[in-house]
Amino acid sequence: MAKIFIAFMICLLLLNCAKKEEKAVNKNKPYIISYEDKELKKHYDSLKVTPPSTKGFFYGESQLIIDKKGNLYFYQKEYIQILCSYGREKDTLPHFLNLQPKDIVKIPKKCLNDFLSENILTKEKKRHILIIGSQSDTIKNPYFLDFLKSNIIQTYYIRRTTQEEDTVLKYKNNSDYYYSDDIKWDRTKIKLPNKN
Repeated sequence: MAKIFIAFMICLLLLNCAKKEEKAVNKNKPYIISYEDKELKKHYDSLKVTPPSTKGFFYGESQLIIDKKGNLYFYQKEYIQILCSYGREKDTLPHFLNLQPKDIVKIPKKCLNDFLSENILTKEKKRHILIIGSQSDTIKNPYFLDFLKSNIIQTYYIRRTTQEEDTVLKYKNNSDYYYSDDIKWDRTKIKLPNKN
């Protein structure tokens, strides 16, 4: 009887060790934008419903940028209440924002949850939206992955960074003088304003 009890206890201990190891592996699972987009499309297809259009949806009031090294940045745009799409679904290119290096703030990785809570959750409920742009298709930053799992901000959209975000971030990190008119923008990747 004692041998059976000891064998049972050893089995329980081994099972608990295996469960802890499994949780550790899942916790560090990277977020792959292209994979998640495909899975979301499959989900909507299986339900036989049309997914909400993200076409023309590049910017919101609050943006989080993750660079190739996993550094976190934040910038905001002026809030404009949109009551209808008024042709947004026809926009396939992000509009030029005239974003400046001074507009982008670097966030200490360990402060991500507090920073976003303070800058987004203090707004009225319908403005609790975060647009996340990543320079890489695969996001491995553990602080960001923990943020996603925390559900602090429930409405977010993850996409690749725009040409303008990449360019301005490069100038910010190099501490170079930035003047948007000097940049040779690729007009296949950005919609520039008409100059009259």
